[in-house]
Amino acid sequence: MIIKENVYRLYPNLGYWLMLFIPLTFSGFYFTYFSQLRLPLPSVMHMHFILMGLWMATVIAQALLIRFNKPQLHKKIGRLSYILVPLVVLSTWAMMRYSFAAQTEALTGDISLGIAGVTLEQGRVEIASFMSIAFVYLFWLVLFFGLAVWFRKNSSIHARFMIAAALTFIGPTIDRTLIFGFDLYNLGPGLPIEVVGFALINLILIFLLFKDIKGGKSLMPYSFALGIYILFQFLHLTMTHNSVWESIVRTLLS
Repeated sequence: MIIKENVYRLYPNLGYWLMLFIPLTFSGFYFTYFSQLRLPLPSVMHMHFILMGLWMATVIAQALLIRFNKPQLHKKIGRLSYILVPLVVLSTWAMMRYSFAAQTEALTGDISLGIAGVTLEQGRVEIASFMSIAFVYLFWLVLFFGLAVWFRKNSSIHARFMIAAALTFIGPTIDRTLIFGFDLYNLGPGLPIEVVGFALINLILIFLLFKDIKGGKSLMPYSFALGIYILFQFLHLTMTHNSVWESIVRTLLS
């Protein structure tokens, strides 16, 4: 039997836990953004970071407003997210296009100098495979935020899909921290560093799912989210290092 719940008591400390993303973001983006602020960085990079920062602040604020029983302000900020999140998606897409063009240009230059170590076709496949993780996290954000909006009148389901959307902060922050802070690109043969973020997301969702099972709550939101996360993790790890995916990426980002 599904037990009706008081959503205001669902995760009373969630806002404080979400604040952990603040130091994680600083560590993850220190080497590629904060430490480079004295340099002439492209405007798309600044815009993307500002919008992502606003989105993170919104997610934290929304959880805290629920914690302190401020539903009206929560709803007003929620409506603003209908504008903010599409802007985040567009800025992410623009950042992906910029990154793809920069990497492709660097590859072409290295090949012309004879220092690439790969052919143009091999290099393009590597770039497309690298870009796959951005597509995956962008898809998760759009899907779970969209579901949270769709179920906005059902506060229990809405809250759970918003948490699933918020988990998309984990990968970019942890991946960048491990890569640029510790020079770790792989955990082993066939295990790229992004599996750390994948594992953490999965463990959080499994924990929340078991908590709902124990509490007699609907299993739909977290079981669906976990299934979608695992499916696209599998696709990313197994289906993106080939010429077909390279052609798709080149079409979408060129």
